Parts: sequence; C-alpha cells; structure tokens
Amino acid sequence: MDSPREKKTLGAKLRDLWHYFTTYEKIWFLSILILAITFAFLFPETDDPTYTLEFNGLAACEDATLNFNGIEDAFIIDSLTLVGKDGEETELALVSADGKEITEEYTVTPDDARSLVYRIGKINEGDKLLLEFEPDGESTLLCVTLTCGENSERRCVDTEEAAETGVGDFYVNPLNYLVPVFVITLLYLIDVITNIACELLISKQSKWNFIVSLAVEITEILICILCAYRFATLALTILFWIPCDIMSFIIWNRHPDKRQSELTIVKKLKPWQDLVLAAGIAVWTVGVGYLLTFIDVQGGILANSNITVKNVLCYLDACASAVGVVNGVFILLRYREQWIAWYIVAILETVINIMVGQWILLVLKAGYLTNTTYGYIKWTKYIKTHTADIEEDTKRSVL
Repeated sequence: MDSPREKKTLGAKLRDLWHYFTTYEKIWFLSILILAITFAFLFPETDDPTYTLEFNGLAACEDATLNFNGIEDAFIIDSLTLVGKDGEETELALVSADGKEITEEYTVTPDDARSLVYRIGKINEGDKLLLEFEPDGESTLLCVTLTCGENSERRCVDTEEAAETGVGDFYVNPLNYLVPVFVITLLYLIDVITNIACELLISKQSKWNFIVSLAVEITEILICILCAYRFATLALTILFWIPCDIMSFIIWNRHPDKRQSELTIVKKLKPWQDLVLAAGIAVWTVGVGYLLTFIDVQGGILANSNITVKNVLCYLDACASAVGVVNGVFILLRYREQWIAWYIVAILETVINIMVGQWILLVLKAGYLTNTTYGYIKWTKYIKTHTADIEEDTKRSVL
C-alpha cells in the first residue's frame, strides 16, 4: 500500500516556484519590478491644474491683440474663449506675427519674440475673454497685455500665490481625481507587477496566468474609473476580459501537454484568418472610436486636454480594445498569434501613456515588448516540435 504523499510546507512551495522560472525569466521580472518602483518615485501621478485668467467688461474694437512680453519662462496657452453678453462661448483662433493661424494649444516663450504677440480679432462691447494656461517652466508668473483699440489692460498673476490667496477673475482648473493622486500611482505600480507576472506565465504556457489576470482586470477597472478615461477599455474589461479569463482557465486546463502537464498545447492561425481579423479591427476602430468622441467627462486625467487630444485618444482606445478582443480570443483558443496582438496593443498603449503622462506604465510596455518577443519564440519552438500532438488535439476538440 502506497504511503500518502507528504504535504509540502510553504517554504518548499516557494522554492519550487523559484525553480519553476529560468534565470532569464527571474532577471527579466526583477528588472521590470525595480524599474517600476523607481519610476513610481521619479514620476508619481500629479494633479497639476490649468488656470483661467478672465478679462471682463471689454470695450469694442475690430482687431484686439494679446502681448505676453514680460514673462520670464514658457507658458502653455491651452485655450482662448470669448464669452458674449448672451453667454455664448466662441473658441478663438489666434494669428501670430507671421500671419499663422493657431487653433490648438501653443507655447509662449521669452526666448522667441514671435511667440509673444497675437491678434485675436473683433471684440464687442461687454464681451468677456477667458485665457486658459499652465506653466511650462520654473516661473509661475504670467504677464499678458490685452489691447483693444485705444484701451489697454495689463495683467500679471503668480499662479502659486493666486491659487493660495485667491484673486478675482482668476480660477484654478484642477484635474479632480476621485481619490488622492498617490492612490493612482499605487494602482499603476500594482498594474505593472501583476501584468508582468501574467505575461511571464503566458509565455510559459501556464493556465495560472488567467488567475493572475483577474487581479490585472480589477486593477485596470479601478484605473479607468478613477482617471475617468478609456471607456472602451473599461467596458471591454468588464464584459469581455473577466469572463474570457475564467473560460480560458477552464479550456487550458483541458489541454495539457502529454509530456509536461504544466504546459498547455498551443497552435497557430491560417493566413486568411489573419486578413479577416484585420478587417474587423479596422471597422471596430472607426465605429467605436467615433462613438467615444461624443462622451464628455468633466475631471479626470484628460480634464485639461484639448479636444484634438481627446478625440485621438478615443480612436487609439477603440483600436487597442479591438486588438484586445482579438488577443483574448487567441489566448482562449491557444493561438500563437496572440503575441502579435500583444505587440500591437503594447505600441498603442505606449502612445496613449505618453500622451497623458503615465510614465510609470511605460515600464510595463517595455516589459510587454520584451516578454512578447520571448513568448513568441517559445511558442513557435513548441509548435515546431509538437506538430503531431497539436494535430491530434485539434481533431478531438474545437477549443
């Protein structure tokens, strides 16, 4: 009679887990972890606001100008809005000294005289002018002169002092996160750690990646809600990724490798299937991206971004979510092409992270790109050396 198997201690289980990973995998994981912690300290999430300076009771003139002479450092001008007596708001385009019309945010700097003077056109009596700006250097003192016909009004405001003491006709526009910003930074760090652990387990063809992935989904849901952005990704995570992770764990558990039970049998797609998926992604990107442009949320990480940035992010988010769906299906069905989908998602999300200043998450994207290469190579080698097993597995099961 066989003696019962001796139950392993926690220490023994941890040693087994340590030896489960190769030296390269351990170095890769620890390197990304150290980088993520370093970036969390160097680039924590901030609640840097923009500011609005208001010019009231303006006189009528045909060709008003703004002059920023006197500033000591660069400032970003986010928008210039004219408010009529009836309350109607008009976004103004500025005309620079060389005749160039500017409709997006721009930078004024004391080193470039051409960036200091702008024509803003006609103003009616009683109109109000709203100048939204933010410091882009060390100095927080903004000086600007509004000239309208024979009338001239010069305003100088120190954003730090004015925000603390309060100044009439000056407003602070905070990002208005739902929680303190250090919580956002902590969630970024958790997202990096759980994601790289999940990616590493996928590369090792381990079904346990889906359990770790559930922690990833919960973290990313919280980030999307608290930052009030990426609504396509938020909906996709709740409605697709969480059910997909559960189903994938069950399916992968049914297809263990004959020789190494901790591995799952994986396979590859046919070329025509790639083309159909590419067409589907394009349609989804245009359709969902267009719908997302109609969502206008006050506050959050995009609160102080202009409309062009918001719209571009909508289409990038739509494309990332479309590729994400494909990626999820590929993982569910154990297709190697999920690594190609990961490449695309990583590149799209890198662009998004840079646009909104999520520098910590760039560490995660570096981890994605390196591990995706590693995983693709490992899965390709497995497919080449297990052709018979894959064919047999495909015949006996659709999934």
